[in-house]
Amino acid sequence: MEDILTPVQDIAYLDTSLKVADWHTLQEKTGHSRFPVVNKANRLVGMVTNKDIIEKNPAISIERVMTKNPLTVGSKMSVASVAHMMIWESIEVIPVVKDDLTLIGIVSRQDILKSMQMIQKQPQVGETIDDTIASQLSEKENEQQESMYEFKVTPQMTNSLGTLSYGVFTQLVCDVVQQKLFSMKKRNVAIENVTMYFLKPVQMDATLSIVPRVLEMGRKAGKLDVELYLEGILTGKAIVACQMMER
Repeated sequence: MEDILTPVQDIAYLDTSLKVADWHTLQEKTGHSRFPVVNKANRLVGMVTNKDIIEKNPAISIERVMTKNPLTVGSKMSVASVAHMMIWESIEVIPVVKDDLTLIGIVSRQDILKSMQMIQKQPQVGETIDDTIASQLSEKENEQQESMYEFKVTPQMTNSLGTLSYGVFTQLVCDVVQQKLFSMKKRNVAIENVTMYFLKPVQMDATLSIVPRVLEMGRKAGKLDVELYLEGILTGKAIVACQMMER
């Protein structure tokens, strides 16, 4: 966070001694509507937005209308973790604080998206996204003793909204099918068709469980059902048709 935050000396904020009228003044001056609130020691005690002050008397103290104990992040937290938090909680701005809640800056959702886009645009030297996906898959067994694969979503695998991209989902499904059939048949596989039924948003840093199940299997061709689970909830589903390659 320390690389992308707007430092406290460059942001607008309020303190507990101010009134609702001061929020209006600051809003007109900056064009913003969300402000951190600090006490005399510059420690964060709340956040105040336009929703908090609607129809409030301008003479009322900010301390009475602010949202207390807001969500905060530390300066060492990763962009991926903060992006997940902001999307999950529908937060536009989040304060960055020290361990003692001293305000050191803020991060907006726009800051997060710009940072993620920069990461995605960086050239990947030596290793392609396909290589990265394949190397991160780990095979295990689920409670039904079926083969399953675990996979962690990294920033490079997300779209502009911070969720798993459809392209990565498709490649992930293909890699799982290829690994599954190679372990069964000891033969390489050529993917003929991938039919995606649905994919719910999957945030960065999420760990997916992928379960491939054989629907049809012949000497030269096969069809598999692939399901993605996040914390036990079905998150994505696809059907894959493939051909066995001759040795």
